[in-house]
Amino acid sequence: MMDCRPETIGAATWHLCPDPLQPAGARLRALVQARLIDEITQRPVQASRVGTTDRRLALHVAQRITRDGLAGLAGWPASVFPALASGAAAIPMRIEAHGYLPLDLDGTLGPFPAFPGDFTALDHGDVFLHRTGVACKGRVVRRDTAANLPLPGATVEIDGVWPTYPPAGVMPAAVMEPANLVALSPGLYRSHAVAALARCDLVEDLPQAKRLLQPAAPGARRLRLDNRDTLAPGMPLVIDAGDAERREVIGIHAVDTSLSADQPAWVELDYPLRHLHRRQAQAVPASIPATHDPRNLSRAAQAGDPCAFLAAAAPWPALSLVQVDDGANPPEYQRIEHYATAADADGYFRLPRISRLALFRLRATHPAPPQPLLLTIEPDYGLAEQVLPVAFE
Repeated sequence: MMDCRPETIGAATWHLCPDPLQPAGARLRALVQARLIDEITQRPVQASRVGTTDRRLALHVAQRITRDGLAGLAGWPASVFPALASGAAAIPMRIEAHGYLPLDLDGTLGPFPAFPGDFTALDHGDVFLHRTGVACKGRVVRRDTAANLPLPGATVEIDGVWPTYPPAGVMPAAVMEPANLVALSPGLYRSHAVAALARCDLVEDLPQAKRLLQPAAPGARRLRLDNRDTLAPGMPLVIDAGDAERREVIGIHAVDTSLSADQPAWVELDYPLRHLHRRQAQAVPASIPATHDPRNLSRAAQAGDPCAFLAAAAPWPALSLVQVDDGANPPEYQRIEHYATAADADGYFRLPRISRLALFRLRATHPAPPQPLLLTIEPDYGLAEQVLPVAFE
């Protein structure tokens, strides 16, 4: 029933009968939100797109984005989640921003016993976005000659890092951290608050190699193989084993056993693919009899990160396969590289993609110049490749 009241202005009088206030859950309002922060600069980041991986939910929500970093999904709670009074509802949110890795935030709403009269949006608070990363390349030369003389064989490495910019009035060298990090390929498949990385022995069963009967796109979790003989859940599968650029090692989650073992079968993987794998690509079952030299993460990692920060220096050889195990999810497998290399015959060098750093120190050495060259570099994350001039005087 409307609550009317008289309103008088001068000689005119009328009755004002406003509509009753709708319950909190019956209004168009925020359902889930977060404030996006650049983990390096600590400044707000404006999202370019906010959505959800739930296809049903996507039909009933709209994105909301502000310039000061707030992002979320809005809708009518009573229409989207009519049963919130008796049970909780999942509301996944996916955030994308230019120059940053996509971020998936999972969470639940409710239950709210007095729903729709009582409703509170899910607030993730401040969340930190990770940059996509930049590869570094350059040329080592000596300038004290008539022409810049390339220095073949010069060693170039990252020997110190700054995750955030040094505070004003503080010498950068005083807060520099050791470069206990490794590059990962193809990049982490999932986020890890904590995890241990360990070099693993991979034994491929080449006589049991399979072939893909259909191409598999990035993001796919199912492979159509020509047979399922010897395959079992939990077994690592080496996909595109003969292509170093596309090679991935992912555990098997499930195997379709509806047909005999020598017939084509679907195989479900633990994690979505990172690369495109074409028809007839090789898939080799494998085993891991042992792991060695574990190292713990020193910083929480996000899906897609191209590098891992470790609590201690990694003793693993370059191109080793490491197992990433957080104890709660299926292990994942990454090929590692070190941020150290030698210049080629013309003095050129290239370092793997790096991310999550405000600054790093580049150290170059060569037998001819007597002293090492130390350069403090600020990564330009707006580039795919950053050219670093490395010149001895």
